[in-house]
Amino acid sequence: MKLDATIYERFMRPTLILGGLGVYVFLTWNLIQMGYVPASESAFMQLTIIWVLGFLLLTFWQSKRSHVDDDSMVLCRAIWCNLGVVTMAVLVPHPIRLMMLVVPLFGVLYAALHLSLRQVVLVALATWLVYALCDFLLSSFTPVDPEFQALSGLTFACLILGGGLLSWEVLRMRSSLEGRNDDLREAMSRLQEMALRDELTGVHNRRYILDVLARQKALSDRGQQEFTLCYCDLDHFKQVNDRFGHAVGDRALKQFADVALSVIRNVDYVARFGGEEFIMVLIDADEEEAANVARRLNDRTRAIWIQGTDSDFVMTVSVGVTKFRAGERVEGALNRADRALYEAKTTGRDRVVVGAARADAAARATLA
Repeated sequence: MKLDATIYERFMRPTLILGGLGVYVFLTWNLIQMGYVPASESAFMQLTIIWVLGFLLLTFWQSKRSHVDDDSMVLCRAIWCNLGVVTMAVLVPHPIRLMMLVVPLFGVLYAALHLSLRQVVLVALATWLVYALCDFLLSSFTPVDPEFQALSGLTFACLILGGGLLSWEVLRMRSSLEGRNDDLREAMSRLQEMALRDELTGVHNRRYILDVLARQKALSDRGQQEFTLCYCDLDHFKQVNDRFGHAVGDRALKQFADVALSVIRNVDYVARFGGEEFIMVLIDADEEEAANVARRLNDRTRAIWIQGTDSDFVMTVSVGVTKFRAGERVEGALNRADRALYEAKTTGRDRVVVGAARADAAARATLA
């Protein structure tokens, strides 16, 4: 869709505009041939060439390569288009002029589709001033019927006024549509954020952290960035719900998530993995550094006071730490962290166990 839009912007729309201008030039040329235009063919050709070349320059000029913004280019294009159209129309001292003067309205409406109200007013005003100037100059050099001149001037003023009102409606519709698009983008952003974050705690959810782990695995396998996992589980959390109620349990999860965010860096990740389980992914951290982070988490978790609990209630967390090994599966690292967490649970809770220590002990026992 992006490629199609680019093709339309750069080629199809300019081609359609130039095609319409070609029809207008062809009509004016035939009016000269029929004697309705008091101008020589050479003068007409010179005027047409200057006008078309100027419009081609404004149409195909890549504003991104210059210091001119897109709105200024659209403004110049609309004014230049109407300048040529009005000049040719004024040269026709015949009721056909009134039909030709309808064409500049498309330039005003074109501006309304892309520009602000102030710029649209500028296009409409410039169009009318060009008409008034050309009509004055024509009456100075050639005899013109005053009644026809007054009628055509009044008619064109009404057309410009009507075009301005239509442009105002277009601008209102644009503003409304842009507002709805902004609301839609905001809603989509919120939905995307909801899909990536746990609704209760505000930290990332299981789906997102698994995607993070897949990306970090790819980096680690290429030797670009290592990472360490901290698998956290709140101790005896079921008793919190049973003793104080689920509302207090939800509050406890939220406060723990805030504490977990406070002990990590901006480059690290925290996610609720399920229930009272959380995962911390520490980027470019070894097991010793991760264990220190986990111990800070232990200390700050014990210091949490949860509204709705007894004054002597202390919440604790057990943490299993392991470093990802390049080439292994993410599930393998998670299982190793889970085994370290299980060891922390079975050896007293409220502690940190590094998975590598257990694996090394098992290896030494096997060798012995």
